[in-house]
Amino acid sequence: MKCRHAEISDLKSICSLLADEFYDDPVLRFAFTDTGREQRLSRLEGFFRIYFNLALEYGGILLAENDVGVLVYFRPELMEINEEEHQQVNCLLQQECGSDYDKVISLMNGLENSHPHTDPHFYVFLIAVRSSCRRKGVATALLAALNMMLDREEMGCYAECTTLTTQYLFGQLGYGEISPPLMIEGFPSLYPVWREPAVLAPASADLDTVLLI
Repeated sequence: MKCRHAEISDLKSICSLLADEFYDDPVLRFAFTDTGREQRLSRLEGFFRIYFNLALEYGGILLAENDVGVLVYFRPELMEINEEEHQQVNCLLQQECGSDYDKVISLMNGLENSHPHTDPHFYVFLIAVRSSCRRKGVATALLAALNMMLDREEMGCYAECTTLTTQYLFGQLGYGEISPPLMIEGFPSLYPVWREPAVLAPASADLDTVLLI
């Protein structure tokens, strides 16, 4: 399955997919709780829109064939943004999340405070697959495409999984458990994982066989 990097023109469809697939997420459902379905979906889309735009600047968004899956990642430069940029993100979250803002910022601060500040590394922020296309290798293809980028750049990668099923999937692709479950007050456990870059063999497949730049 081929994957490509998303562009700004993909914003609406990607944020809609993310909102649909994270609507019942075991962690985010504790952040977005104060509204009915339509309002909640709207707030989720607004939340994802903020990080879509941030990823365009400081990372990337991988999109699977036929737009059935998406992976949002950040490069090490995200860790270097200044206080003014932090405040800009904070203001956008206030605008988009409304009465859910306090819970959302509590989650995001908890994730940031627990993020490893070690060697420069990539960060998988989100991965989602359309429900009708799950168990068909979409998430595996997205992670495989990312892993080839990581190996090419000799970069490690960190992620938090919201379910043990997702942690198992990451484990199948080289991401090992690095700490006890992450506990953020008011939210279920998250499961941090880490992957070291692999040494590429001379005859390894060209990146373009799985990833269209």
